[in-house]
Amino acid sequence: MAKYSQQFKLEVVQNYLSNKNDDGFRKTANKYKLDRATIRQWVAIYQTLGEDGLKPQSHRITYSTEFKLKVVLKILNDGLSLIDALRFFKLKEVGTLSTWLRKYQAHGIDGLKSKPKGRPKQMPKPQRPRIKTSQEDRNKTQEQLLEELAYLRAEVAYLKKRRALIQKRKEQEKAEQQRLQDSYLN
Repeated sequence: MAKYSQQFKLEVVQNYLSNKNDDGFRKTANKYKLDRATIRQWVAIYQTLGEDGLKPQSHRITYSTEFKLKVVLKILNDGLSLIDALRFFKLKEVGTLSTWLRKYQAHGIDGLKSKPKGRPKQMPKPQRPRIKTSQEDRNKTQEQLLEELAYLRAEVAYLKKRRALIQKRKEQEKAEQQRLQDSYLN
């Protein structure tokens, strides 16, 4: 929802235009408790686009990168003020122009490019690298492969048993040390 209605903006602009010689931007701003720049912008929009320019935007307008670059270069090269650029290109927001200008000065033309909207896609799950089998393994018969599988299973079982025995021995040594410490303290 817009902060100010079209009727309010129109009233402020018409007040300024009817009393331009008497009041000026400062007195109109004080009367309506607004910023002078805001009134100046509304007047420029009204003079360029008419009453329709003061309507709140129902949707966001997107501009091409080429158009943004054209506007920014016109401001920089010709020394246009933001209000003059607003009138020249028939735009509605000075803030948009200042954002384009700031992004261009910081990042160049890349700063003016549109960014993708919405939440970024989830990262893809990493694929496991496939183990390439050698020609030697491909030439083995099923019987040879089964023998190799049985051998590898036996090797794994042996290593597990060995690890369990080593772990058991360490636990016994710890228990023995604890028993010796307890007996020494008593």
